[in-house]
Amino acid sequence: ERIWQALEAADIFAAIGTSGNVYPAAGFAQHAGRMGAECLEFNLDDSANARDFDRRIHGPASATVPEWVNAICR
Repeated sequence: ERIWQALEAADIFAAIGTSGNVYPAAGFAQHAGRMGAECLEFNLDDSANARDFDRRIHGPASATVPEWVNAICR
């Protein structure tokens, strides 16, 4: 229950390295998006639930996540 409440309060939801096939976690982006969060997927390729994300950032997380953090912290 606490996870769903956190998703409802989130401004940003970021999934890192997900297949998008394992529930309930595979439904987190859709739920957060419905509540108004910007949803980002960091992955080598699109996941099974890629359509639930506003942006998909492809590449290794060790490179893409730090680049994203640096960009939003400027």
